[in-house]
Amino acid sequence: MSAMPPNAFTPSDRKFLAGIVHHVWRACQVYVTVVMERSPGHARPALDELAKWAAARRRELGSHNDTSRPLSPSAQQAGRALLDDVETISRQVIDMITSLQASPLPPDQVEEQTLGIIEGVLRWTSLMASQLGITGNLRPHTLWFER
Repeated sequence: MSAMPPNAFTPSDRKFLAGIVHHVWRACQVYVTVVMERSPGHARPALDELAKWAAARRRELGSHNDTSRPLSPSAQQAGRALLDDVETISRQVIDMITSLQASPLPPDQVEEQTLGIIEGVLRWTSLMASQLGITGNLRPHTLWFER
């Protein structure tokens, strides 16, 4: 039996990393749903919660003591980096949306642009999943909204 390459993830590693991506997808869908029902301003808490979740999860990962499903060092490193990016992106998206809301654009254009930003976040998570080799652990996800 040959040794596993150092960057290969175990099934537990892939499940953990896919869970991060799924959480981002759920937050994006909540954001879109609230935007469609109310407005981008009312949807901001979904992004605030995502940023807080990523920071808390990253701290938990630093003290990871789960012996039932231990993560490999490479999965811990990838998870920390991914969670750091999720927090940073969430906060930057909040700033972008706040700027759009303060702009002279009509509300429908603000809504359209914020939805485009959220679709960009989804594309980023899909790219990260592909680069991490965890796409097999994910089901394709698209945002749905009705105008």
